[in-house]
Amino acid sequence: MLITKEELARFSGSHKDSDATTIALVEIYIGSAQEIITNYLGYDPETAEPGKLTDNAMKLIKKICLEIATLIQMEEKNNIGINSKSFGESGSRSFLNIVDYSRYLNQLNAYRIVK
Repeated sequence: MLITKEELARFSGSHKDSDATTIALVEIYIGSAQEIITNYLGYDPETAEPGKLTDNAMKLIKKICLEIATLIQMEEKNNIGINSKSFGESGSRSFLNIVDYSRYLNQLNAYRIVK
């Protein structure tokens, strides 16, 4: 994996629990973030041919992985989909939560294989 559970916990400041369910969820978050990055790049950065990625490029990829995994983690506990907000007498509104990872992934354009 690009990042460890411990790195994600330090970066996001959450999930310091070590029960099996929490560990499994954190592994899913990290694996999902890595898969998003792999699909965007067109190759797995962990198994990229030697010399393709510099040390600084790998640091950037790991940073993006931490950011995306944290966003996925934030969607935990139903913080996904539709939220409603009441404004007292003025009514209420519903909001659709959509996480767009392109803001993060665009930082990796220089390392992407365009098909």
